[in-house]
Amino acid sequence: MNIKVCDCPRCGENTKVQKRLFSAMALSALITWGDLEETLVDEAICDDCYKELRDVLIENTDELSKMEPLKLTKAG
Repeated sequence: MNIKVCDCPRCGENTKVQKRLFSAMALSALITWGDLEETLVDEAICDDCYKELRDVLIENTDELSKMEPLKLTKAG
């Protein structure tokens, strides 16, 4: 895993960040719900942001199963 210390692009905290894998369905849900900006897809995020996003997905499992995947563009 490629871990580095820099500002997390999601929360702005200067901390360790690394790329996290989310399914297309999970990314679609997080973007639709406003918890993740589409520009942050494939960006490294910190542990706190990852845990927060994971918790959102767990709390909304029923809604997640109804989501249609969005067509996402890779971050530049």
